Amino acid sequence: MNIREISQRNPHYYEITREERNYAAIFFAALCKEENASRFLKACGMTEEIGPDFGLYFEYAYLHDLWNAIRSEEIRKEIIKQNLPIQGIEDILQSPVREINQQFGAVEASSEEIQYPGGWSMGKYDQNFPDNKDFLRICRFKWAFNIKPDIVIHLNRDKALCIEAKYESGEGYYPSITEEVAIFERRSIPRVGQMELQKYMMEDLLGIEMDFMFLVSKKQSSETHRIATWAEAFEALDLSGMPAFVTKTVEKIRGTS
Repeated sequence: MNIREISQRNPHYYEITREERNYAAIFFAALCKEENASRFLKACGMTEEIGPDFGLYFEYAYLHDLWNAIRSEEIRKEIIKQNLPIQGIEDILQSPVREINQQFGAVEASSEEIQYPGGWSMGKYDQNFPDNKDFLRICRFKWAFNIKPDIVIHLNRDKALCIEAKYESGEGYYPSITEEVAIFERRSIPRVGQMELQKYMMEDLLGIEMDFMFLVSKKQSSETHRIATWAEAFEALDLSGMPAFVTKTVEKIRGTS
């Protein structure tokens, strides 16, 4: 007998799911319906008009994909030089490519290209940068290349709303891997919040002005960012014509908020 038969339960997934990733995907799909993004932004109190460069993105990996689109090693070096203000950075970047990669902890150091910062290994570069401020700057730079805001609404090229989908979980903190947390504890460095890191990625590294929002199950308040419940978020949208499983999921969300 399969598990549904043994449990004597055969619900639709929307009847039992508490998975915030699923809610985020459904919300993203609903936002893509004509005028829904404008409706949602107005409900959030955002007065800016959507411009011709409007874009709506799920799991926004801009830095990751931009780095992969860059083919010039000199440009990659310049990105690191201008955005990673650590001691001796110019001397490091004048070294052979393989040594640069080794210094920052690339797992398999290439001798041909400056490797993706998101792949730098903290366990390796921890040994090369004893100064805590430099070490933390490298960590934040590395993490920024790997984080992916759940949903990003670009009003134009230079302004965006980053939406982080939560249901039962709270704000994430970096590092989260046990071995890396131990390195931070040994160095007596506080972990870095998810919102702080996303702001650093968007504003400092990409030059995009951002608002930040948490979508949550229960109403909360904050002095630092926008918060909306899932029920409020879906209430702002036109769901006509959406599949039945979407409307049923939204009914469940409204009933539990």
